[in-house]
Amino acid sequence: MRPSRRAIPVTHRALLPERSCISLGKTVAALRRSREALVDLEGQLDDLLVRLRSPEPRIDPAAPQRLARSKAEASAAMASLHTLGSLFG
Repeated sequence: MRPSRRAIPVTHRALLPERSCISLGKTVAALRRSREALVDLEGQLDDLLVRLRSPEPRIDPAAPQRLARSKAEASAAMASLHTLGSLFG
């Protein structure tokens, strides 16, 4: 006959302290923003490479401004991750 198993009580408390849970939500949002900004920057750079490799390279006059804006957004997103990282360190 098998011995009965003891039930392990389930607690409704999170494994992380409350402050960490709040920070975790902010971190997830910051990670999402940084991923989106980096994907946008990658798309801008890929588009420029395609245009430069074409037989008759033509760059959209607004491309440098879009690229600069994408770079600034990616930099801001990465900086917010660095700030949030200090909360856990």
